[in-house]
Amino acid sequence: MRIFMRKVIVTSLISALLLLSLFYGGSLTVSYYRRWQASKLLAVVRQIHPGATTEAQSRILLEPFAKYQTDSGNSLLVFQFANFLPPPIPVPWTLFIACFKFANGQLAQIDLTEMQVDHPGYPHPNSASVSIYSNQLHSSPADFNGYSESSRSTGSVDSHGNWSGFECCHARFIKLDERATPAQYSRSLDFRLSCMTSFVQCRDDRRILP
Repeated sequence: MRIFMRKVIVTSLISALLLLSLFYGGSLTVSYYRRWQASKLLAVVRQIHPGATTEAQSRILLEPFAKYQTDSGNSLLVFQFANFLPPPIPVPWTLFIACFKFANGQLAQIDLTEMQVDHPGYPHPNSASVSIYSNQLHSSPADFNGYSESSRSTGSVDSHGNWSGFECCHARFIKLDERATPAQYSRSLDFRLSCMTSFVQCRDDRRILP
């Protein structure tokens, strides 16, 4: 009887482990697939340019990603790619968003953002955002020379309102247009999509976009 019960327990444990492996293995596969699709969309972004590419050309090139489309209209297309790993798999939630705006039959603006949760409960994730404009279709400040970069971080204070030294949730914002150098343009599209499937957090914006 004991031998029989032992076999039943072992068989049940093996079955449970197999089911868990299938469930989480499938989720991990989905995340890798979405990461691959996001990399393909980034390759399309490198082929199109606000002010130079027509809306019709852009929509044709973006058609393969229709299943990831979350918003659309006469002047807008938005695509989202997220990891899909339910607890307790320790892969941090990560999202890549690509937004394409059109005006007068032309591609007018591309907005790209990759973000990853830093500390649960904090309002901002770590993120890097890039906005690519057409200088011809978008009015810019007089001091804008084609490229700008800014950053911000979230921190905490103690019960007396004093800085506690704890800092998180780093965000960086890049803006560029046709006047940006080839090096600036290339670097601005060098998103680390590996963050979507990494078990090690990309703990700041420089890990997301060097």
